[in-house]
Amino acid sequence: MAFELPAPKGPLRDLANEAGHTLGFALQAVGALVVATFRRRLSIAETVNQIVFIGRVSTGPSLLLMIPVGVFIAVSVGELAGRIGAGGYSGAVVAFIIVGQASALVCALMMAGVAGSAICTDLGSRKIREEVDAMEVMGLNVIERLVAPRIAAGIIVSLVLCSLITVTGVGACYLYHIYIQHLPAGAFMSTFSQYGRMSDFVMSLVKAAMFALLSTIVACFKGLHARGGPRGVADAVNEAVVIAFALVFVFNTVLSQLYTVIVPAVGAY
Repeated sequence: MAFELPAPKGPLRDLANEAGHTLGFALQAVGALVVATFRRRLSIAETVNQIVFIGRVSTGPSLLLMIPVGVFIAVSVGELAGRIGAGGYSGAVVAFIIVGQASALVCALMMAGVAGSAICTDLGSRKIREEVDAMEVMGLNVIERLVAPRIAAGIIVSLVLCSLITVTGVGACYLYHIYIQHLPAGAFMSTFSQYGRMSDFVMSLVKAAMFALLSTIVACFKGLHARGGPRGVADAVNEAVVIAFALVFVFNTVLSQLYTVIVPAVGAY
C-alpha cells in the first residue's frame, strides 16, 4: 500500500489555500494584462488615472524617505572610510548600496505600504458596496477592467520612482561628501563611475518593477476578496501590506543572489 501524507489541518491548511488562491489570481491577472495589451483592450483612461493616483501618493514620501537614508549612508560610509583612510572610495560604496539595493527597496516599501494600501482600500470599498458584483452580473471582466490597469500603472510608476530615488540618494551623498566632509568631488565621482555600473541600475529597475508587480497583485487580491464591511477592508489592507513586505524581501534576496552569480564583481575594494 502506498504511503500517503496526511492532509494539512487548521492554520497550515488555511495558509496553503490562501497561497494557492493568490498564485492563481496572480497568473490570471498577468495573463489578463498581457492579453488586454496585445488586443488593445487595456483601458488607457483608467491606466492614466492610476498612474497619476499612485504617483501622487508615492512620490513625495519616497523622496522624503530617501533623503535621510542617503544622508545616513553618507555619514556611515564617510565615518568608516575616514577611519581606515579610504575616504576617496565613498563613491564606490554609495554606488553599491544606493544604486544596487537601497533605491529599489525604498521604492518597494512605498509601493507596498502607500500605493498598495490605497489600491486595496479602493477595491475593497467597491467590493463591500457590491460594485464588483454588479460588474460581474453585467458580464464585465473585473480583472481586465480593474486589476490590469493598476498593475500596468504600478510598474510604470515604480520605474520612474526608482530613477528619481536613485538620483536623490546619490545626490544627497554627493553633497554630504563635498560640503560636510570637505573631500574633493573628483575622488567621489571617480570611484562612483569606476565601480557603479549600468547593469546595477538596470537590475535596480528590474527589482522595482518586480516589487511593484507583487505589491499590486497582493493589494488587488485582498481588496477584491474583502469581507465584513469597513472592518473587513481594514483587515484586508493590513494583510496586504504585511504579505507584500514579506514577498519583497524574499524576492530581493533571490534576485540579488542571482545577480551576483550572473554579473561578476568589478575589481576589488
